[in-house]
Amino acid sequence: MPGENLSGSRWILTRPRIRSDSWHEALTARGADVFLAPALELIEGERDSVRFPLLNLGRDGLLVFTSATTVVHFFSLLEQEDYRQLDSMRWAAVGSATADAVRARGYEVDVEGDGTGADQLVQQVISVVKPCESIHFTSDSGLPTIVDQLSEAGFSVIRAEATRTQVEPGLDPMKWDLEVQGARSGVIFSSPASVRAVLSRSGNVRESLFAIPTVAAGVTTAQELQAQGWQNVEIAQRSTPADIVVACEKLLAGGTMGPTG
Repeated sequence: MPGENLSGSRWILTRPRIRSDSWHEALTARGADVFLAPALELIEGERDSVRFPLLNLGRDGLLVFTSATTVVHFFSLLEQEDYRQLDSMRWAAVGSATADAVRARGYEVDVEGDGTGADQLVQQVISVVKPCESIHFTSDSGLPTIVDQLSEAGFSVIRAEATRTQVEPGLDPMKWDLEVQGARSGVIFSSPASVRAVLSRSGNVRESLFAIPTVAAGVTTAQELQAQGWQNVEIAQRSTPADIVVACEKLLAGGTMGPTG
């Protein structure tokens, strides 16, 4: 029946608490039972790590964001005088949620990716924007893809950490057997860092975790899962709630993709 595609399934959702609502709502709307087990806590970075790179950026520079949370942290770390610097900047966002976070602050997005990840965003930036001074605002666990690929394309680009990550204090995979009643359909991961966080707290249940099917938000997360020891991995093409639901449905149906599929 429509709205019950995941009826009877049980999922462990490890996405950070402040970003989990949309995924949780989409899954439960389809009949899934979702246990929230945030792996990482996302907190603001240091003010100077955002302000100093921005103040040294020339006019018509490019600001690149790959997370809506980082957009929020970026603006919260600015001083009032910093906003004058933003008026001449161009903005790039990895997908619609990140772009919407920029627009909510009153700025137009010049390059909006399709949400499939950093590689696609870089290619779109290169096709739209001439090489210029750029900053990738990210987290301390963010990958160097943006900086590396834009640098290769002739951009002068640096990385600035607007967001810091730490393992969620309450994360305890050793209690999942008790807390998640019944068979677990799968564990949903949103980033390679969340995979590593879960394993860092897995203790003597580490090997048993590898037997649980997983859903990965993107190829990079899937590759991390496989490298760590998981084999049954379904990849969500994008990190939208709809794509996460589709990946869960495919996993229940037997799976269609592997980490390199």
